[in-house]
Amino acid sequence: MKLAALLIVPTVLLAAAGNRPFLAGTQPHKEISASTLEQQASGSFTSGQVLIEPGMSVGSLKLGDTQERALELFPKKYEDQEWENKCGATFNWVDSDNKVRGGNLYIRFKKGIVFQIESATTRFHTAEGITALDPPEKVASAYRDLRAFALLTPPVAALGDRPLIFWIDKKKGIAFVFAYYPAQHKRYLYEIIVFVPNKTFCPQEETTSSPAWQEVPPYSLEPPAAMGLNGEPDRPRGKSSPATGY
Repeated sequence: MKLAALLIVPTVLLAAAGNRPFLAGTQPHKEISASTLEQQASGSFTSGQVLIEPGMSVGSLKLGDTQERALELFPKKYEDQEWENKCGATFNWVDSDNKVRGGNLYIRFKKGIVFQIESATTRFHTAEGITALDPPEKVASAYRDLRAFALLTPPVAALGDRPLIFWIDKKKGIAFVFAYYPAQHKRYLYEIIVFVPNKTFCPQEETTSSPAWQEVPPYSLEPPAAMGLNGEPDRPRGKSSPATGY
């Protein structure tokens, strides 16, 4: 993971698996105050346009909006990217003018309609003040009854070289994704995902039917030691691992 002392450098790396760009993060910050969060609402954003609402919206962008509306709210810049895969089309808006830290917003479309929004930038935050780079404890204290999953695809260096961990409330339509910070030997909140409650959810361009998508004990921050990559636990060959439904 590419690190710096205080700031996230808005450098985009291409993941080895697929073409999804990942932000090269830095040291997880101390808790960001409400006043600091408000300072990030600069340019065309106001304080009322930076709220993450589970199952509904990120800022002014709502689930169910058209692709045209999304690009109206987040006009494409030189550094932004678009691509398609089995989860649909994705637009990566780089938060290059974030005065506190850089970051990305991933907007996913199916048939030209927004079905999932992922905030990997400190610009946007939940009503509880939870934002990217926060510690897991802050999420756990604000959200009860979250289920935990590990995505056992090959780890990405920019996200700590460990499987991503997801804490999810499917009924509310929100997921918290934790990456790893090697220098401090702990997890931090990489991004917040908003999706339609009880509907289709794509974890990092995988599907929840993938063998790499495995449930772990609630509020876990690491997969069990016996669980290998790609959903294959350490077990005798010839026996398949049961898929966990979601």
